[in-house]
Amino acid sequence: MSINPTFQMVTFSTIKMLNESTKLIGLPKLKGQVIITLPNILEFNDKLKESINISKNEIESFVITSSKHEDIEKIINKYTLSASLISNDFKSFAKTFNLRDEQNNLIKSLIMINKDCQIIHKEIL
Repeated sequence: MSINPTFQMVTFSTIKMLNESTKLIGLPKLKGQVIITLPNILEFNDKLKESINISKNEIESFVITSSKHEDIEKIINKYTLSASLISNDFKSFAKTFNLRDEQNNLIKSLIMINKDCQIIHKEIL
């Protein structure tokens, strides 16, 4: 582990994925993580799918959304995605990472976490 004191450490948390598996955040891993928060899952597109697929061997990527289950299923079917890639377990995640607006709605963002559990990039989109 090579901790850089200029980067924020990630608070340990878990996210329940649609396939009932659990993703761990804030636990040292062999891969970095990229977390995309999409309040409206219908904004998922070919470029996002391509980016996730290109880097899947080096980076664990997943999407957190506050969309209805019916919209999530549409995207899973349209893009032939695994249910282990998407979560609608957004409430505690949004609170932990300060990704809520004034009405407590999920904010669209991109978070990159290195193997040492440090946030190396956080962008509100």
